[in-house]
Amino acid sequence: MMHIAVPPETHDDRGAPPLSRRKRLVFQLISIGLGFVLLAGVGEVLLRVLPLGLFRSAPFRQYDPVIGVSLIPNMRVSHSRGCFTGLVETNRWGFRDRDRTLEKPPGTFRIALIGDSAVEAVQVQPEQVMNIQMEKRLREEGYKNIEVMNFAVEGIGTTQELLLYKERVRQFHPDVVMILFADNDVWNNSSTLQPKIFGIHTWYAPYYDLGPNGDLVFRPVAPRHFNSVLSYLELHSYLLYYLERSWLKIDPTLYKWRGIPLGYGVYADDLDPEWTQAWAVTEKVLALTRQSVEADGAKFALIVEPDSYVTDPQWREKMVKSEGQVPAGFDPPLFFERLNQISAQAGVTVMSLIPYMQAYSAEHHLQPPYFSFPCDPHYSPMGHQVIADALVQELKKDNLLPPPSGGPQ
Repeated sequence: MMHIAVPPETHDDRGAPPLSRRKRLVFQLISIGLGFVLLAGVGEVLLRVLPLGLFRSAPFRQYDPVIGVSLIPNMRVSHSRGCFTGLVETNRWGFRDRDRTLEKPPGTFRIALIGDSAVEAVQVQPEQVMNIQMEKRLREEGYKNIEVMNFAVEGIGTTQELLLYKERVRQFHPDVVMILFADNDVWNNSSTLQPKIFGIHTWYAPYYDLGPNGDLVFRPVAPRHFNSVLSYLELHSYLLYYLERSWLKIDPTLYKWRGIPLGYGVYADDLDPEWTQAWAVTEKVLALTRQSVEADGAKFALIVEPDSYVTDPQWREKMVKSEGQVPAGFDPPLFFERLNQISAQAGVTVMSLIPYMQAYSAEHHLQPPYFSFPCDPHYSPMGHQVIADALVQELKKDNLLPPPSGGPQ
């Protein structure tokens, strides 16, 4: 083995003694740390002043010890990608909505929309979001003094929506509460499936598990280490925001269902114990939500969103291209059958957007991506408009609106 001789410590030309090895190591570490700080500072400045390529945004969400994640109040953030430009404006209560008073004005009828990113809709402009489109449509039809309020947050499931209603929505005294339900809401409600699907990422959420007698056992949001420091940086640092969003895109699939990503198991013809429990928890949480809403004197309805297996006749070809196969037992219609079944058992009124969106697509000869953006699966402005019109029709059909009070405003 070759040995490198270390020269003995000597005095420099001025007679000063040399630094010890320990001090040299300390200075090297300090230099590296200062280099990282300088690099981070340069990155922060560049992200704030230079136009970026395909994606541009800024922090507007935060860790929430009750819900898991929430929007930061009083934000105004441009959020854009190659095929969309959204403006995220949050009100003083921390929701992507126009400003609302906590107390309901006399003679006002309030509708609360609760959901995940599809309803939060940061991909579109504020006036294009479905709740604002609903208000406009209702005014045009003579329904005055109706507020449609948006309480949606990206990535939340039914358990979080129940807590959101109890902790924040009910104080606005809505007359009708509508939850928009998507396929991922089932695994959002599972304390075992959701961590597996997120894999290497940490997603903070509360859960209900099933106890030995089938009762719900609550598991609150896990505390976040260094929360004060991270919350400050998330609020003020563009660099941390971009690093977090980039990290989320690194998504190795660690768990599989029949050879494809685990989340597809929600469409299985034969459920394994984990998925069976996830559906059972979802049913019980829906029943709790209905009971909580009705106890406050309001009406509750579950809105079923369509998925690509309903709206896109070429979904098989696209799934083979993206996942390599359509495995045996993959049966999308069963998802809607199960959802209708558990909703009936929970005593929940179900409204489906599927017929409206299928009819609109056929009438206007829509082509892929139909109601979404070409670079993003979330609803386009047209998608929000179609959903808003459909929800107004469903509310009228089920007599959940007050009588019209006059002509259009």
